[in-house]
Amino acid sequence: MLNVSKSDIKTSDIIVSNDVIYYDITLVRKPRNCPYCKGSMVGHGHKLRTIKHPAVRENTGIIRYHANRYKCKLCGKTALEKNPFAYDGFNASFLLMRQAMDLLSNLNYTLSMISKELNISPTQLNRYIDSFITIPPRHLPVCLGIDELHSKELSKRNNSYICILVDNERRVLYDILNSRSKMDLALYFSSFPKEQRENVKYVTIDMWDPYKDIANTYFPNCIIAVDPFHVIKHLTNGFERLRIDLMNRCAYGSTAYYLLKTWHWLLVTNDVELDNKRVYNKRFGTELNRRDLRDMIFDAFPILDDAFKLKEKYRKMNAEASYEQALLRYDEIANEFQACGIPQYGEFTSILLNWREEILNSFIRPFDDRKLSNAFTENANGKLRTYLCVSHGVSNFKRFRKRVIYALNRDIKYALTSSLTSCNRSRKKRGPYPKPKE
Repeated sequence: MLNVSKSDIKTSDIIVSNDVIYYDITLVRKPRNCPYCKGSMVGHGHKLRTIKHPAVRENTGIIRYHANRYKCKLCGKTALEKNPFAYDGFNASFLLMRQAMDLLSNLNYTLSMISKELNISPTQLNRYIDSFITIPPRHLPVCLGIDELHSKELSKRNNSYICILVDNERRVLYDILNSRSKMDLALYFSSFPKEQRENVKYVTIDMWDPYKDIANTYFPNCIIAVDPFHVIKHLTNGFERLRIDLMNRCAYGSTAYYLLKTWHWLLVTNDVELDNKRVYNKRFGTELNRRDLRDMIFDAFPILDDAFKLKEKYRKMNAEASYEQALLRYDEIANEFQACGIPQYGEFTSILLNWREEILNSFIRPFDDRKLSNAFTENANGKLRTYLCVSHGVSNFKRFRKRVIYALNRDIKYALTSSLTSCNRSRKKRGPYPKPKE
């Protein structure tokens, strides 16, 4: 716990006072040569050093270290023994810094939470992030996922999004860029050797054209796949738009309005048990189950029945089909959407036609029988979104990048060093201002 062996301790005592545990320690004095002239040194008293240490049973811990002091017989200069508890000039022990770095690897902990738990200031924790975490150059992943996260505070000037890059095969966060613009992505990927870029086999994206252009330009051997979740989202949005439009045409309080307003979830929720036990429905004065209610909706709105069948047909293919099966069924389903005449499906129909190859590529399962998708990217985005929400105004992009990559990539480690650096941004100096007259 104290980073010393029992044989090295001359005297030790533990004192508890006002919820603080004090560790009074003096080490065995050992022979030492002068660091300046290499002459022999003799004991010359002690010097008290106070070092913060991890809490025990919710008590603050402090090491009161009586460091052995030496004086050189030849040059008369003095020196202290090597400190086994902390770096020279640091007021936190090695164990306390390790605990801080372990907590920083968990994005559920904000800096203020770690500060209260370990009694380290948020400013000092920021210095630990800046100094102890280094993101080394790494090879591009075989399966690269590209997505974005809205953040005006962290994004580059005149941008609103940061760009998230993940390794879909190993399921770790690869990197974060402060812009998703085509120019910034081109500058970033062009910095990698051609051999690395040629090794990228798959790229998963949402339906944003610059991502597709960048992938085609810089990864000549890759297969581009559109995230199937985004495709399904456009499909369900079109279906919901149709339902709402039909509901708005009904008289408020009418039976049709009631069905579309109260029982709409029967049309969009997955795996609903339709043949449940019939229960009394006050509105209709009879016993009904969920299938009865859904059939009543379809009887009142045949176009909604057609739209529902089309929606479920695509969803079934998306969930169950292999790549070969999707190749056989895709065009048939796309033609049905094109011929259905439902205006609310117009956007989704255009997606099926314009992104055909990329959507079909999402049915390929190269790793652990998983479809090509941005599922892990969305998972990482959720964690980052929560961290930004609870952190209340993280705005230093370099520091944010270091911490989240360290937290979400198991290959990135920390290394304690005896010098602290800072990633603080250079700000414009405050100019003169009128002082109030007394």
